[in-house]
Amino acid sequence: MSALDGAERLRQPARVPRPDGAFSSGASWANWAASPVWVVDHLLRAAGIHTAPPPRPTSILHVPFHGGTAPSIGYLESMGAGWDLWTKDVVPFESAAEGGLDYLATAVYVPELLPVTRRSDGLWFEVWTDTRRNWPLQESLIQFQSSWEASAGGTTHYTALRVNFSTGALVAYCGTNADVTKNASVSWTWNPLKTPGCFHIGVWLTFSATGAPSFVPVVTPRDGSPQALNAGTFSNFPVPTGAMVTTSFGVQNMRAECFQVSQHTARPTTRAEVTQTGTWQRTASLDTPVFPLRAIPNVSGSAWDVITEIARATLATAEFDSDGYFRWRNHTRWTTAPTTPHVTVTSRRELAKLTATEEIDACRNHCTVKWQNWARVVASNIDTVRDSPSPIAIAAGATLTRSIPVDDDMLDPRAPRTAATDGAGSPNRISIRATTATTSAAVLGAVEVRVTRAGGMVTLTARNRSAATVYYHGASLLSLWTSDANKPVPSLWSAWNTNSQALYGVQTYEHDVKGWIQDSVSGRALAEALRNAGSFPPPLLQQVEILPDPRIELGDVVRVVDLTGAQIRTLAWVIGIRTSGSDGHVTQILTLRGTATNGTPADTGLTPDPPTRPGAPPPL
Repeated sequence: MSALDGAERLRQPARVPRPDGAFSSGASWANWAASPVWVVDHLLRAAGIHTAPPPRPTSILHVPFHGGTAPSIGYLESMGAGWDLWTKDVVPFESAAEGGLDYLATAVYVPELLPVTRRSDGLWFEVWTDTRRNWPLQESLIQFQSSWEASAGGTTHYTALRVNFSTGALVAYCGTNADVTKNASVSWTWNPLKTPGCFHIGVWLTFSATGAPSFVPVVTPRDGSPQALNAGTFSNFPVPTGAMVTTSFGVQNMRAECFQVSQHTARPTTRAEVTQTGTWQRTASLDTPVFPLRAIPNVSGSAWDVITEIARATLATAEFDSDGYFRWRNHTRWTTAPTTPHVTVTSRRELAKLTATEEIDACRNHCTVKWQNWARVVASNIDTVRDSPSPIAIAAGATLTRSIPVDDDMLDPRAPRTAATDGAGSPNRISIRATTATTSAAVLGAVEVRVTRAGGMVTLTARNRSAATVYYHGASLLSLWTSDANKPVPSLWSAWNTNSQALYGVQTYEHDVKGWIQDSVSGRALAEALRNAGSFPPPLLQQVEILPDPRIELGDVVRVVDLTGAQIRTLAWVIGIRTSGSDGHVTQILTLRGTATNGTPADTGLTPDPPTRPGAPPPL
């Protein structure tokens, strides 16, 4: 009989998004499109291993905010200031964005699917929030906002909902002013919002046959029931026949996690429908995101291969514990020496044998990290792919699917906008017409367009939501790319310890992070972590055979007491466990790493040899 560990759930091909939304700015907050933790979280979610509520089956945009503004479904269009604060302290589930202290930190997205405005179903916007650690002198806000247009390049209409937790006010807006607070509004007050706590905020958005938007805000305390407020309708401010262009989310002075937009035939009403309670289980835990990524590197192999590569690059650990839960710990896991053990093993009972080495050969006192500097990378060009078939009919209610090959290193294209003319919205556009004739009228607000990508293949689907047949005349999709003049710069960061070098000589180590470190602060942190760990290496206890103890997990602290052989009494981390059985006997062998060094070599009574033989003649 053989058993498979949890890593077998991650053997599917790795697929990660490659957004270009951070390239619109060279500011430091734009570094946080993603992070190594964000990528690990994304790969786990794809395998059904969750840290927070997963995307709904009908989700068209899902942004976990677990160390990055990038969505797991949809496309990051751009990001403003304030996206460089991430925390695990007092959050709804795993980790969250904190936003600006006195301004809305806003990120703009293109959903995976662009919904039309004449539809029988509705859109469900939602996010989890926590206000228990807010700065009391500033207001705490979140804002959902969407932009709509009849055709590419036409007049933009905006719908938005702003929630002020400091005043308990919820305000919906509709109009053509880009500053949504200057448009027509409808407001509600729900005073329990002013009490610090964890809340699920949702809003149900529908459109009438004439395009009048209607908002139903729904507020749900963490352990309470959904509170649906009365509908607010903008009868005098209809949105024209068309489709969504973008959706944005903003947060100020509070914690926000798991923003998503999904389509539903009816408004969620029960607690399970509103908050997804009982529909998923949390089976993973991640450390606080500390290393930003402006661009997500290309990946290959299985999800577990990529997680392993990230762990090695960032000095993190990835493991499944005995309960089947996944745990990710960053490079700071070993920095604080413990004082108490989880388990004690002694030579009197548990300990059978061990081998102790001081790992002098493992000394590394001049450590260099090879990283790529993305600080100056901004978008400088547009990458375009086109699909130009003969006109294809899409019957009423039918869906057309097109597969478009793209270069593997191309960044992700976003869903295109319906064009009224051939040049409108260029080059990100789709052409839908009334007949096969290229001169026939453009059909607006009839087709919902979805774009997804898997490696070198982009799939475009066009669903006809109208009652008449329309014709697909082709599409062009864009993404941004950088010229050679704006490429990331290969960089090095070194850290060393002169005291260790005086004792052991200069022992160098070069660490290649394979694209997972992209700024100087992170490069320095890794170099210093390597130096601190390697300058005075602690003892290594190998082949530590003990009576099998299922309580021992990787990363635990074990007190080793051997008073019969090695004469040691020390604390050590468990860095390896091997359990085997034969002939009815179970053997457990640990690999342990000391929590402290044994001090510096004294060389008592020894005189080191000089580098050359005294009195030897000089070389010819």
